[in-house]
Amino acid sequence: MQKKVFLISEYYRAEQNTTGYLLEKLCSALENDSEIDLTLLVKEDLSFSKQQNAFYVKAGEKNKSSLLKRLIYELRLSFGFLRQSWKYIQKDHIVFTGTTPIFLLPIVVILKKIIGFQWILLVHDVFPENLVPAQIVKPNNIWYKILKQIFDYIYGQAEKVIVIGKDMQDLVYSKTKKNNIDIVQNWIDASDIAIQEKSNNSILQEIGWANSQEIIFYYFGNIGRMQGIDIILNAITKMKYSSQAKFIFIGTGAYIKNLQDKIKYMNNPNIIYYGYVSQANRSDGLNAGDIALVTLTDGMLGLGVPSKSYFTMAANKPIFAIMDNNSEIIDMIKQHNIGWYADNNEENIAQKLDLIIEKFNEYQLNSPREILEKFYSEKELIGKVINIIKK
Repeated sequence: MQKKVFLISEYYRAEQNTTGYLLEKLCSALENDSEIDLTLLVKEDLSFSKQQNAFYVKAGEKNKSSLLKRLIYELRLSFGFLRQSWKYIQKDHIVFTGTTPIFLLPIVVILKKIIGFQWILLVHDVFPENLVPAQIVKPNNIWYKILKQIFDYIYGQAEKVIVIGKDMQDLVYSKTKKNNIDIVQNWIDASDIAIQEKSNNSILQEIGWANSQEIIFYYFGNIGRMQGIDIILNAITKMKYSSQAKFIFIGTGAYIKNLQDKIKYMNNPNIIYYGYVSQANRSDGLNAGDIALVTLTDGMLGLGVPSKSYFTMAANKPIFAIMDNNSEIIDMIKQHNIGWYADNNEENIAQKLDLIIEKFNEYQLNSPREILEKFYSEKELIGKVINIIKK
């Protein structure tokens, strides 16, 4: 007998964002599994044709620049999911969700108590702990403490929890005190990402850097409150060999205005903000330099694992990770020799940047793409998720 699975998500297509990419891959595998009957419950996106095995919720467009407008959007979307879930989900069904929109989680727990379905939770970020490094709330705030108690309970109600790193597993265990947490890293199909020579990259050609002799450090992805972009920019000002390097920032997010203002103030032609690159042109963004900058601000240990790390490996680019030394990504870099790392100390970052520039041609790193294909195979990782669902 087939297992009936409802996958509930705001995003479900690769063209939307990384979450959409991962879930589209997972859905494709689930739809091809004869033991699973999959139904999607997703936010309506008029850019895509509707699927027969899906129910849709209307919620408008998200506004990331305003916390209040984002809150209203997430409430509207979550209650849309509530209405559809109440209509269609039954006791013998399995519900699979991520951790956003955040109001979805208490709704799932309430419905679970009433209906009695089983719940599998895929954790990409940990709430409300992620509000602290984002400087939205302080850890001694009474409302934060109340939220933490509520969401510790909520995370503990899932039959199975999937996390994307060991540091995240430790943090989620501290919330739930349950041994039902499996690690499954982000599943990336290397063949989806092209490998490009710097001289052939369209972004670098456009800005006149394609034939640059300087080492190009590039940041590609979400530019938000938790990426620690300021620390990188401050570190650049403390470098000895900054004239021998170039820095390009590509992406969008809540911190864009701050980034643009800072770059304008620095008045350095070797530091630029390029703008947004669509998911369809992801390969161009992932190849826009020699070394990828992958960052998380202080206090983010266990709260997130940058998926751009795995996409960067698919592009066969070495990584310079700037984050807590105990993080999943730095462990991976150490284990497989695919880049460099530093903590969120500006002097340490500046020294490491100088060292990379000074000895770049002496480093003998492993191929990041080969490491991705050997140790983080998309097929094997998705297979782990499917086995969790079947159990």
